Amino acid sequence: MATNERRRNSPLSDGPSTRPNVWHGVSNQGPSLAQRGRILRVSGQHALARVGDDDLRCELRGRLKAGRRASTSPVVAGDWVEVSQAGEGKMVIETVLPRTSRIARVASGPRPFDQILAANVDHFVVVVAARQPALSTGFIDRALVMAISGEIRPLICINKIDLDPYRSSQPVIELYRQLGYEVITSSVKTEEGIDDLERILRSGVCALVGPSGVGKSSLLNHVQPGLRLATQELMRQHDRGRHTTTAVQLHPLMGGGFVVDTPGLKQLQPSGIEAHELIECFPELLAADPQSCQFRNCTHVHEPGCQIRQAVDEGKIAASRYEGFVRIVETLQGERQESS
Repeated sequence: MATNERRRNSPLSDGPSTRPNVWHGVSNQGPSLAQRGRILRVSGQHALARVGDDDLRCELRGRLKAGRRASTSPVVAGDWVEVSQAGEGKMVIETVLPRTSRIARVASGPRPFDQILAANVDHFVVVVAARQPALSTGFIDRALVMAISGEIRPLICINKIDLDPYRSSQPVIELYRQLGYEVITSSVKTEEGIDDLERILRSGVCALVGPSGVGKSSLLNHVQPGLRLATQELMRQHDRGRHTTTAVQLHPLMGGGFVVDTPGLKQLQPSGIEAHELIECFPELLAADPQSCQFRNCTHVHEPGCQIRQAVDEGKIAASRYEGFVRIVETLQGERQESS
């Protein structure tokens, strides 16, 4: 991904300048009359698409599955597609429209492509707990890299703030706010921050990502009671008896917006970014003038004369952020060695 594209989605930016219109209807593209819809869920060779007010079960056109691919699936949740009728009661996905953003991770196994989990996501909400489980800046940093490299605007939600009456989490909150990230503190028990979170969730397509036990489900069900039952109905409608509980899906919210459910996303492994590009996801490291390092190809991990390491020593860069940067660099370098 180009440097200027990543910086456009830095915490201080307004995100991508263009988004697909939330519009369903007749498309003028292609030789046949097609309707535009948004994919809610993909399972096997079928997808559930919202076209207008209807949720339609569609098959994938053969040409979408043919040829060399750069990702594990040609169609994912969140995709804008054009569908047409192919016989009585049969709908077919003809075209996948260009994506403006994506949630992706490195695919498991020897396959040389990424696993794109969802597309056209507007907000990447990183949910962590102030306590129980312990607040992890390492998870936050990995999630921010995944969001920025995927062209998604990130937001940090520090949940269970009621368990932190003395605000021991405040230094972490201030750290990320000073870097330009929006940070919401929330509590289902006291309802702190719920209105702010609801505003974000209803503003577009939002993904909530966080470790187990941080309260993601509690937050969502507080915003929209009964969401779990609606999720089960969507699975029943689409899967027709198959057990696919790890499928990524979009849940429409009453009053507008969609929530992306990513049940299989337990470990954050950013994809589509090289180790030498990682610095673009850390604005304070870029501000330390890395071009002035002693070595032109400095990795900012162990070389002498490194401007970034000097800034860390001088307290200009938070040690926790630099440590997170180094861990991600090592992960990316290890993945590259395994694939070579």
